[in-house]
Amino acid sequence: MKFYLVEPIKGKIMRIRQIAIIILLIEMTFTPVDARWKHIGRDLKLEETTPISELTEHPEKYFNRDVKIEGIIASACTNEGCFIEVVSKDGTGEGIVVNFPELVHKFPTDCAGYEVVVEGMFYQKIYPESRVLHWQGHSFRNGIKVPEFSLIKRIHAKGVSIGEVKATAPKPGEIIPASVDRINLNVMEFEAEGFGAGKKWFLPGDSTEKHNSGNYREIVYCLDGTITVFKEDILPITLVSGEITYIPPETKHEIKNLSDKPAVYFFVFARKIEPEKIDKH
Repeated sequence: MKFYLVEPIKGKIMRIRQIAIIILLIEMTFTPVDARWKHIGRDLKLEETTPISELTEHPEKYFNRDVKIEGIIASACTNEGCFIEVVSKDGTGEGIVVNFPELVHKFPTDCAGYEVVVEGMFYQKIYPESRVLHWQGHSFRNGIKVPEFSLIKRIHAKGVSIGEVKATAPKPGEIIPASVDRINLNVMEFEAEGFGAGKKWFLPGDSTEKHNSGNYREIVYCLDGTITVFKEDILPITLVSGEITYIPPETKHEIKNLSDKPAVYFFVFARKIEPEKIDKH
């Protein structure tokens, strides 16, 4: 009897294989273009796309808000894939530097020239020459003069989709010099060698990404409303207007607005003090 079952079983296996091949061919034929892109991070959620030119010309409208942009990758970190710079699809205008907070995800180091869709929090920040030169050493706007302080547009990415067709990467644009005599923290953040400052607006339910203070100390000062600070290994701390909390170096933390009203806070960070070396004679 066993011999009579061999052919029917073989026939069933062949039919299953044929059906599987047909299903695979159908999926390859009808899979949307977006699904073939290299996707990094969470799914894209925003329906409206904001033109890059709108962000660069009117950053005050979008500061600290989530946006979705589409463009071309003008440059990518050639060392570890820490960042990409995205410009309009026509290759003109100012670019936006994109990275994932805490570098939880990195980009292909050879992705310059590909189309890209990015979703995340938009902001702009003044950086010292040393920081921008560091990026430039990893392909950011090669050959462009770096001023003492630069105003750089940025997005903390939440989700990124990189296209599969590569074109020629656009030429690098100029780096915008920034004045540090008067800085409007309502529309930008500031960083110098070893310290910096900024201001955040939180709607009910808003929060920062959980991150590590690393080699820096930080003070968080509640200006308006109520914020809750979660620090590693201690109970949450709720701050009201006029109160501060201190975040030591190497501390994982996040800040949330758990109330039903908007909140505003100010933060200052500084590199930790290294112990003095005692010379022995």
